[in-house]
Parts: sequence; structure tokens; C-alpha cells
Amino acid sequence: MTISGIPWSARVLSGSSTTASGAGFLTPIAKPKRRWKGKTLLIWTVVGAIAVFALLSLIADFHGLVSALENFPPHILLEVGLLALGNYLLRFIKWHWYLSSMNHRIAPGPNALVFVSAFAFTVTPAKVGEFIKAFILKARYRVPYTVSTAVLLMERFTDVLAILLLSFSGLLLGSLNPFWTGGAGALIVVFLLLVRNKKFVRAIIEWLGRFKRLRGITEDAHEFYDYGWGLMAPGIFTGSMILSLAAWFLEGFGYYLVANGLGFHLSILEGVFIYSASIMGGALTLFLGGLGATEGSLVGLGIIFGMSNSLSVAAAIIIRIMTLWLAVVIGWLAFLFTPTLRSLLGASYEDEPPTSELL
Repeated sequence: MTISGIPWSARVLSGSSTTASGAGFLTPIAKPKRRWKGKTLLIWTVVGAIAVFALLSLIADFHGLVSALENFPPHILLEVGLLALGNYLLRFIKWHWYLSSMNHRIAPGPNALVFVSAFAFTVTPAKVGEFIKAFILKARYRVPYTVSTAVLLMERFTDVLAILLLSFSGLLLGSLNPFWTGGAGALIVVFLLLVRNKKFVRAIIEWLGRFKRLRGITEDAHEFYDYGWGLMAPGIFTGSMILSLAAWFLEGFGYYLVANGLGFHLSILEGVFIYSASIMGGALTLFLGGLGATEGSLVGLGIIFGMSNSLSVAAAIIIRIMTLWLAVVIGWLAFLFTPTLRSLLGASYEDEPPTSELL
């Protein structure tokens, strides 16, 4: 059995509600009235970016900030942009591998378009907007939501775990408490062991099924877990973690290049730690792709490592433009220049999902 209708994540983007009984929050209303608010999301994304950069400029000496940005070597912007593209490529390889392992083999070109289109929705709470990929996969390729959701959550889980492991590099710098870091590492290991234990997870699902509002989703939850469990097979999990670690290391290395391009010497290890710890801090806020919290962490850690206010703010602005906002631009370009994807922004959920070619 697969989940029918529109996934919860897609309804979050559209603003539609859910039924109060039956399958609970996973059951879509038959004929929701609201439509995609693509233009509204774009406007709020731009407003959010302007607000964050304006707040950052207040922290720094304005003239010092302008001077730092004006004197930044242009060739480093290109290098950092290429590193960010490398991050996207490695993560796409993982995404494509996951789907293929689920026997949903989509041509690399169209699948890459599905993957990058979700970047347009990066600046949403907990990046839930990126679950638009599940909607597109269902619309074009009839991939069940149980499959796509398992892939999406495993993709997100391995990314978060990789960023967390990279932030543990602070141990080598003396920036992290070994006791707390060891405790966090132990919790991760215990969590992985529990998730791999089928009897334990199935017992949890059955227990949750005793609650009236969750009773209708137990069968789907079991199917979803079976797909996710397959993606946690040792070979697939190890390979996906290697891809995730490499992908996020590239962006951490990009921060190292930015800091040194501004004239402040940071080691690669320091750069990777500052960037990964800041991304993790932003992720924990669950707010609009970490917007604001990540920039604040970048500035704060930069100052702790000896950067001036102006340089730390300049570094935060540059690295976020060349990573987060580059991804958002690529995502919106994918939507705006692809008719099928663009039609989703104005599609009503009471209609059948568009099934025309993506390319």
C-alpha cells in the first residue's frame, strides 16, 4: 500500500489543511482550495535575505565591510562557486543512487532537474520545502510517496550526520569539550543501532498505531521503514556517508578560501570547523533553512578565532551567497525555465499532477 494523494510536505507549501480523523496528518483533503504560492515564497525569500544582510552590516564597521568586499579577489569567488557546485554534484550522485537502489531508475538529466529544482525551496522551515521533489517524482514518474519520502529523509539524515562529524574537527582545535563530543558520538551510534533493529522500530510503530489520530498510517509507516531500512544497508550507507562528507567538506574548504582571501589566515581544519558548526547550528533552529542563525554563527565563530567584526561579517556574506543563495538561484532557474516545473507553482491539488515531459 502506498500513500495516496498529496504528501504532507507539499501541503505545507500550499497552505492546505488536513482531516482530523482517519489517516490523520498524512491524509490529504479531497479538494483543497489553495494553490501553490510560488511568487509569495520568492518574495519572502528575497525579503529574508535582505533582512539578514542588513542585520549583519549593523554588526560590522560599515566602511570596513565595504572595503573588505571591494578588495576580495574575484578569482576566489569562482573557486568557491565551483566548490559549491561540487557539493551539489556529490549530493545528486547520492540522490540518484538512492532512487536507483529502490528500482526507480530515472535518466540522470531529468533527475538532476528534479534534484536542483528543490533548491528553490531551501529557505523554508527545516528545509521542508525541498520535499517538493516527492511531488515531482509522483507527478512525472509515479514514484510512490513512501519511496520518495524514505529517500528524502535518508538524504537529509546523512547530510546532517556528515556535517556533525565534520564539526567534530573542533576536537583537534581544542574548541569542543571531549566529554560532550564523545557523548554525542555515542548517542549517534546508539541511534543507528536502534534504527537498524527491525523488531524495535516495528514495535514503536505498532505502539503509535494505538493512538486514534495515527492509527491509519501504521501500514504506510511499516512500508516507509522497509524502504528506509534498505537504504541503511552497510554498503549503501557507507557510500552515501562518504559522498556526504566529501560534499560538505568542499563547502567548508570554500569558507577557508574566503577567510584567507579576505587577508585572515585560517587553517583548513579551522575553516571546515567554523563552517560545519555554523551550518549545524542553523539547522537546529529549524528556521527558514537556518537563515540568520547560520550567519550569526559564522560571524561569532569567526570573531572567536580572531577575525575582526568586518572580516567575519564579510566572510559570512560571501560564503552564504556562494553556497545557499547560489543554490536558491539555480533552483528558481530550474522552475522558471522548465514548463512542467513552472506549472506546479500554480497547480491546484484537486487536479491530477502534471505528467508532461520535464525536458
